[in-house]
Amino acid sequence: MKEEIWDVIIVGGGPAGLTTAIMCGSRHLKTLVLESNKWGGMPSSLYPDKIIPNYPGFPDGITGMELVQRWLKHIKKSEFATMKIATVTEITKNRAVKTPEETYMGKTVVIATGTRPRMLGIPGEAKFNKGNKGVYYYVTHREEFRGKKTLVVGGGDTAVDAVLDIVDVTDEIYIAHRREKFRALDDSVKKMEESKTEILLNTEVKEIRGSNKVEEVVLLNNKTKKKQILKIDKVVLAVGLVPNGEIFKKLGVKMDEKGYIITDEEQQTNIEGIFAVGDIVRGSFRLLIVGAAHGAIASQKIYGHIKKPYWAEKKKGQ
Repeated sequence: MKEEIWDVIIVGGGPAGLTTAIMCGSRHLKTLVLESNKWGGMPSSLYPDKIIPNYPGFPDGITGMELVQRWLKHIKKSEFATMKIATVTEITKNRAVKTPEETYMGKTVVIATGTRPRMLGIPGEAKFNKGNKGVYYYVTHREEFRGKKTLVVGGGDTAVDAVLDIVDVTDEIYIAHRREKFRALDDSVKKMEESKTEILLNTEVKEIRGSNKVEEVVLLNNKTKKKQILKIDKVVLAVGLVPNGEIFKKLGVKMDEKGYIITDEEQQTNIEGIFAVGDIVRGSFRLLIVGAAHGAIASQKIYGHIKKPYWAEKKKGQ
């Protein structure tokens, strides 16, 4: 039996992976998408009810889950795209994608493994970050915060968005950021500043305490060096992301010091036929629309690589 070879194998079924599949399918490229967990990545698993305020075409916003459902509906209409739940364990230079059950061969491979929340690594974090004991990395279900005293930690869009998601249901809400200014979108910061949120700048969380659940945190002002104890019920640690890069460490793709993949302007890595899209890419502005744009760019290059149309040929001197 002849081994099946796919035009494109996409590793990761999050926003960038799904939009890449849509674009490759529209190019009639035989496409396989492999996802180890839940289709849609972080928008479906970590913040399904969060309103995405900046996705073009939805001026009133759209939830993460609604976007995912639209992408899935689009893919399922394509006769050229196949979706499978499978855990990829390795990608090789000859574009073999290995899972515990099967090995798939592709003419091209697109890495769309994304990122995951970064742990802060402070005392008490691991004790309370499972089993709904009070430490979270995203606001997944806002009702869990109703009537609670909540501390959000971080200074980027994820942290500020978390505050805005739950400010109206919490009893008290604080945000602690270790720097003097927030790096989130100005419009979001302004909304937060105008809300009931108590803002603690130049402030670091040093410890999370409690018996069976979170009861208090130890804060340090890194300017005055003064410590304070804040009675709290819930802590959201929105302190950044780390790349999901374990499966391609043997592959030899170039990465930066943090583990993000380096690509050219057409989403190609240093290995022929291997592409990367979305949050896993170095320097990527981590918005859903950026992942979609990466998918469009990569699909165009992949089509040229496989089908070799006349317009994809480089002229002499170019």
